[in-house]
Amino acid sequence: MKNTLLALSVLISAGGCATVTAPINNARSVPMERVFRADALPLANSARAVFVRDAGSSGPGVYQHLYIDGKKAASLNPGEKVEFMLTPGKHVFGAAPTDPFDMRSLNAIDQDLKADKSYFYRIQMDGDSSRTARFIPDYQ
Repeated sequence: MKNTLLALSVLISAGGCATVTAPINNARSVPMERVFRADALPLANSARAVFVRDAGSSGPGVYQHLYIDGKKAASLNPGEKVEFMLTPGKHVFGAAPTDPFDMRSLNAIDQDLKADKSYFYRIQMDGDSSRTARFIPDYQ
């Protein structure tokens, strides 16, 4: 009986961390009060960077902070997206959970963005860290 209860509790807790890719056209925009950078306006010769957090039940109610070049840019709930217009050149993107009890670390990637191009990124849970991974939406 104890083994059955233990197995059931493990299955329930593992299912609580399940995420699914949020299609970019179905993702909700992050409310402006959770966007901390002013790079949201289209500018000539800018690079467009769109970030989408996985949907699902991974950390519902716990934001994932998005960092751009070491500064907090936005806080995303599951299934949300945010878009920034950045200067061309090298940038560092990262994500980390806001839960103080979550021991996952900030995971960052560096990218060289080109003017007048769009880049799409998926913020996903990956084992013991949150990570930002480049992806191309299905509709492109």
